[in-house]
Order: sequence, then structure tokens, then C-alpha cells
Amino acid sequence: MISRRRLTFQLTPLLDLLLIVIFAQFMDTQETTARIEQRAEQQVAQAEQKTAKYSELSDQARRKIDTLSEQNERALRDAAQTKEMAVEMEQRMRGIQQLSEKKNQELTEQLKEAQEQRNLVGELVQQLFQLPDQIIDPLLESKAEPDSEKTKAEIERIKQQLQELAGAKAEDVIRHFLTYDELTKRSDIWELYLTENGVFRLKIGKQSTDFRADSASSFVDRFYAIYKTVPQPKSLVIILFSYGDAKASVRFAATQGLPLIAERMRADSSGRTRYEYAVMGFAPEKPEPAN
Repeated sequence: MISRRRLTFQLTPLLDLLLIVIFAQFMDTQETTARIEQRAEQQVAQAEQKTAKYSELSDQARRKIDTLSEQNERALRDAAQTKEMAVEMEQRMRGIQQLSEKKNQELTEQLKEAQEQRNLVGELVQQLFQLPDQIIDPLLESKAEPDSEKTKAEIERIKQQLQELAGAKAEDVIRHFLTYDELTKRSDIWELYLTENGVFRLKIGKQSTDFRADSASSFVDRFYAIYKTVPQPKSLVIILFSYGDAKASVRFAATQGLPLIAERMRADSSGRTRYEYAVMGFAPEKPEPAN
């Protein structure tokens, strides 16, 4: 007969082991949960940083869009203003062109009229020089040495110049007077005249001064004293000397003194003004105008 054995278990050690296993699993779960929470917190922080960065980028992009929008609006306004200005400028240019055409037409008409007047004046001046000999001869003949070769040569030269002007074209006559006019613009003309009674009359502009001189030195001194009283002349001064029926000794004082006074005045002006002279010869004395 088989005997039965009873199996007996001691539950206390098993219970302890179970509690250890359960505690170990609990601790592992706690650590896993802590890691998960930490990882989740890190991800949340990263997500918040990314969100803040994206928000900042979004604000920057919005500001750039606003700036570009303002620039676009400003560019549109500028374009509209430029278009208006272009239209206005075109209208002004059209007006200026029309005015210019009108002015050119007026100038053309004025130039044509001036040319006609110039030709008329030239013809009149040309006729003016066509003087008969009975009028010219008494004006040219000198009482002093009328039969001298010098006087005869001067008379022939003046007659020849009058004949040339009388026979010249109108435009040549006009050119002759324009040349003289240009000369007077760039230089001063001083007129020195020796009267029949031996008085020198120096005319500078509107100023006229009389003086006497019987030698070259006295002529230079008295001329220089008058020169110091006049304003600063132009860069060129031309002294035209003519004389009436005066003594030869007085004329000689002037002809000898002119180069000396010209050099003295040039030196006094430190070379800023050049002084030239020309002896025009005999000229009838003109009566003084009545006051």
C-alpha cells in the first residue's frame, strides 16, 4: 500500500518575494515615468522656444510685408506724380516750342527789316559822300602852306578816301562805320586841337580843357596835369591831333611832345593803358557852340 506524502508550502517567503518583485516593478515604473515626464518637459520647452522663434519670425515677416507695402504705395504715388509731371512738362515744352517758333518768326522779320534799314542807311551814307569838288575843296585847303607837297598829298588822300566811300557798296560803308564803332567801344578817343591863336583844346569825353604851350616840355607838363584829373581810361587811348592856322613853332611843340607824353602816361599807368597818337593835320576851326 502506497503511502501519501503531503506537500506543504511556506507562504511567507513567497509573499516576501512577490512584494519585492512588485516593488521593483513599481520603482522601474516610477523611473520610466520620470524619464518620460522629463523628456516631455524638454520637448514642451523646445516646442515653446520654436513657437517663440516662429512668432518672432512671423512678426519680422509681417513688418517686412508692411514696409514693402508702404514702399509699393509710395512707388505708385511717385509713378503717378512722375506721369503728371511728364504730361505737364510735355505741355510746357509744346508751349515753349510754339513761343520759340513765334519768336523766331518775329526775329526773322525784325532782321529782315533791320537789313533793309541798314541797306537804306548805307545808300544814304554813300550818297552823302558823293560831294562835288566845289564843296570839298574849301574844306580841305589849308591857309598854312597851301602849296606844300605835304598838304597837297593829304588833300589827295582825303579826296581818295571820300571817293572810295562814295563808290563803295552799302555794306562796305556800313562795315567801315561798324569798325570805327567797335574801335570806340574798346578804346578812348582824345581829341587835341590847336586853334589859330595858339591855344590847345583837349577834349576827353565831355570834358574840354584849354592850355597854352610853346615848347615840348611845357606841352608835356600841361597835358600830364590834365591827364591826372580824368578817370581811369580804357586799355587803349588814341590821341587825335589836328590844328588850325596856327604857328609852326606851336605845332612843332605838340608833334615833339606827343610821343613824350604818351610814354609818360603809359609809365604812370604801369603799362595797364597803352597811349597812341595820330597827327590828323589841318582842320578848319569849328565855332564854339553858344551857351
